Amino acid sequence: MSKEMDFKSYLKQQELSKTTAEMYHYQTMNFISFLDKDNREVEKCTEKEIMLYLAHLQKKGIASETRKLRLSALKHFFNFQIENNKRKDNPANRIKLQGGQKQKLYPILSPQELQSIYENYKVPTQEHPKSHHNWFTAYKLSKERNKVIIGLLFNQGITTAEVSRITIDNLDLRNGKIDITGGRMGKDRILELKSSQIMDLMEYQYKTRNELLKYQIQDTKLLFLSTPPSGQTQVKDPSTLNIYKRLTEELKEQNPKFINFLQVRASVITYWLKNYNLRQVQYRAGHKRIISTEAYLINDIDDLQKEIDSFHPIG
Repeated sequence: MSKEMDFKSYLKQQELSKTTAEMYHYQTMNFISFLDKDNREVEKCTEKEIMLYLAHLQKKGIASETRKLRLSALKHFFNFQIENNKRKDNPANRIKLQGGQKQKLYPILSPQELQSIYENYKVPTQEHPKSHHNWFTAYKLSKERNKVIIGLLFNQGITTAEVSRITIDNLDLRNGKIDITGGRMGKDRILELKSSQIMDLMEYQYKTRNELLKYQIQDTKLLFLSTPPSGQTQVKDPSTLNIYKRLTEELKEQNPKFINFLQVRASVITYWLKNYNLRQVQYRAGHKRIISTEAYLINDIDDLQKEIDSFHPIG
């Protein structure tokens, strides 16, 4: 009985309505009862048992949308178990039900593909054949800036709007962290930096940014600064929001699988969902509502789903 009460308390903390929380609790108890019939322990439950349960519901004539709600309830239950150290994974996270389901948000890029795109984005050196041109200095600085921005987009999964809001005060390089301001659409959060990013950010802040400051009409605390338009020597607006169209074109030329930075964010969040529980991913992504995080679960389409489908396909 105490376990049930613990799960009820957990559901109350998930920003669910009272009715939804009660429904999720009731549906989870039905699932546990289903396991008990075959003497299966819920702590040892895998995707196989969940698929058997969903197939059982389908045979009973339970509609697709209702089965999706049952699956959502189980996702919450296994996250509850993870937080209580009763298991390390959520076996419901990587199951998707066919029929009436939303399309994938974007074709997902693997961590290896993201790393390859990042590494292949080249910053010109002074040995570049056009380094003698007047425009080359600003061009080189913009490339150095873009490389660091790509690193944040590809590793921390932040949005381009969030990049434009980062100030020098948001950096805590000594502790390897960065403070992200979510703005109107997202939540503020503090994210860890990779060791390689710390060195890159340090070089950018104290070298590249100082050079970019020379083009600004007014002083600013923004971390990432614009370069002057062609034919101009000064920048009226330091914001970098105008750089992404050109940067997207460059990365598309470099790798045809790259679509845009929304695809990158979807790829990063999908990778997180394989390695962290839903609440941890919600925090990292800066989502205000858990349902926004759950929407990315549909992108998780790896070999596991093929195994599940071959075991017991669900229509």
